[in-house]
Amino acid sequence: MPALPPPVECAWDRLRPDPAGMVLGSVFFVLALTPSLIPRDILFQGVACGLCAATGYLVGVWLSWNWRTWVSTVVRVLWETSGQRLPSWVPRWRRRVEVALSVTVVLGLNVILLRAVHWQQQVAALTDSRAYTPAQYLTVFPVGFGIWMALVMVGRGFLRLETWLRRHLPQRLPLPVRSGFSWIMVLVLVFALVNQAIPGVIIRGAESAFSVRNSADPPSTPRPTAAERSGSPNSLVGWETLGAYGKRFVGRGLSAQGLEEVTSRPASEPIRVYAGLESAGSDEARAALVVEELKRTGAATRSAIMIAPTTGTGWVDPVAALSLEVLYDGDTAIAAAQYSYLPSGVQFIADTDKARASGKALVTAVVSWWKTLPEAGRPRLLLYGESMGVLAGEAAFSNLADVLDSVDGVLWVGPPNSSRLWRDLVTRRDPGTREVDPTYSAGLTIRFAQDEADMNAFAGDSTWGDQRILYIQHASDPVVWWSPRLIRKNPDWLLERPGKDRSPTMRWMPYITFFQVSADLPRAMNVPAGHGHRYGAEILDGLALVGHNSSFTAERVAQARQELERALATQPADD
Repeated sequence: MPALPPPVECAWDRLRPDPAGMVLGSVFFVLALTPSLIPRDILFQGVACGLCAATGYLVGVWLSWNWRTWVSTVVRVLWETSGQRLPSWVPRWRRRVEVALSVTVVLGLNVILLRAVHWQQQVAALTDSRAYTPAQYLTVFPVGFGIWMALVMVGRGFLRLETWLRRHLPQRLPLPVRSGFSWIMVLVLVFALVNQAIPGVIIRGAESAFSVRNSADPPSTPRPTAAERSGSPNSLVGWETLGAYGKRFVGRGLSAQGLEEVTSRPASEPIRVYAGLESAGSDEARAALVVEELKRTGAATRSAIMIAPTTGTGWVDPVAALSLEVLYDGDTAIAAAQYSYLPSGVQFIADTDKARASGKALVTAVVSWWKTLPEAGRPRLLLYGESMGVLAGEAAFSNLADVLDSVDGVLWVGPPNSSRLWRDLVTRRDPGTREVDPTYSAGLTIRFAQDEADMNAFAGDSTWGDQRILYIQHASDPVVWWSPRLIRKNPDWLLERPGKDRSPTMRWMPYITFFQVSADLPRAMNVPAGHGHRYGAEILDGLALVGHNSSFTAERVAQARQELERALATQPADD
């Protein structure tokens, strides 16, 4: 092997990547390219590759350290005790081999990237998404490799900090004691940064940014004039207190006239009541205000009332709201309340207890009022939740029996893996059924659906009782399947036959699968409806099922889907 130029040798001696770390890091980089739940764009594929490669590099460094500490030291001592010294060419050739190895890793990764394109094309086909060309996919390398090297530099910084601390501790202490203390201090610092400081900075920044957005008036959203809307001149809730997403909820949608134009049937003026963070000072006060709004608007006389705990910023899915109103021709009331300025993803990191506390207050207050109405003529009470809204809604109940004692129907869409009730039901599913589409207690009360076809199979099923709970969960939804347990445990949904839109070639790998699904989370909504965390018109099918109305025939639901599409076309685009 020819000699290396002096500048290359100098730079290499300063950088000196660990050979075992480079090999294992490259293996982990390649494994991160294997299929996961949804197609990843260049950025998030690079992030997944960089995180996985850094993890592999860490494992390689640990193995190298053990080799140097135990095996290499023993070999060197034995060699020197025999009266011989290592030849002078050994360090020089080791450097050349290490450089050659690193160059091979870089070139090899780019070659494998070209071959990995077909994995992403397979996932894209399953989720009706756009696939990248081989040339586009090559840009994953600089992103992933850059993140990998940046994390290596951060790790070396902590190693240097440990060395500095060890040297500055009292020298009278034995070396093992100084090493132990220095490592403890470094680990405490890392733990504080990862668990407190960094999330704290992100959350404070997000709160500052989104609190400003919360007070802004959304475009194409005038203050409602109908008495059936919160924020109207007749309302107990001030328009300016509703927040941006509360204003969207009550200021948009269709009036009775708009529904009639879409459906060609007579319609009632839909009731939409809402309390924003600034409408009252506590969860309980906001829930009480919502109940007063239900009373004021005459919700007790409607065919159905739907409680809709919001997600993060106070968003109520317009698809869910319009689906209910199209199905019932506006003879409905929807109740919601805001609990945070933050988007669901940030709120999930910050504090899920806030969502649970708000949901418990809202559901408990509405159910308590509803139960005071004459049982024979009161509206059908439905509970709807999506993503964080599932966590908020289930918090009002101690167990399944409590749910059934409180509401007539429940539709929970895209439940987070941390949902306590969902996890309990899936864990105790009937033997022989899969985690991705479980059966619980023969489906007498609770059903799980992956898509419209599953729900069509439930329609007209006389074994499903009057009180109904339905979960809709896509096999490709990372919100449903992401869990810290993926780091060390192979979940049932990856051991079993894959769901309808999950790649059959996806395999569980320690740490790697966790990083892959984590990188899928920010992209969960960037897929066509019916995949990932986008449920679209499937929500209408679900509401028709839990509404359990004899008029909701297959033909009526199919017609309602077309009416929903026309209704959504009248709404302003979300900014």
